[in-house]
Amino acid sequence: MSIDQDYPMSPTQKRVLVIGLVVLGVCFAALFGGFVPGLKPNLTNPSTIVIDGESYYYSAVVLNLPLAFTNHTSPQAFLFHNVSFSLWVTNWGGPSGGLVRGNITEPNGTVSSFVLGEAVMASQNSTLYVTPDHLAAVYWGGGVFGGPRVWLMVLA
Repeated sequence: MSIDQDYPMSPTQKRVLVIGLVVLGVCFAALFGGFVPGLKPNLTNPSTIVIDGESYYYSAVVLNLPLAFTNHTSPQAFLFHNVSFSLWVTNWGGPSGGLVRGNITEPNGTVSSFVLGEAVMASQNSTLYVTPDHLAAVYWGGGVFGGPRVWLMVLA
């Protein structure tokens, strides 16, 4: 036995069902098609920032903090716009607030290494690293209050 034989619909019921489905479809189209202001899905462009006249996509990531009685972490891998970032912290318990170290691997295989933060050597005091070809960059606020948040950037 089929459902039609168990619960037959009259022609009027079928018309009401079809009209109801059409009205429901029109309502969804009006709400999500942009005809009703403020209800269209927010499809914004990716976040960008300009560094030295070049536009970069960026995203913030949070690094693991060292375990008790250690002052470093294992590398964490991140993939952002086809660029690989490997980041870890060292000297976290130091008076200068630690360092963020890392490697950036570009899609063509080029690897760049960097150190961000307040190192003992003045030549390593930096909060921003940009690869030599300007394809990618990393920013960390550094210092005692730098925290574990790091910004990854890739040329837009």
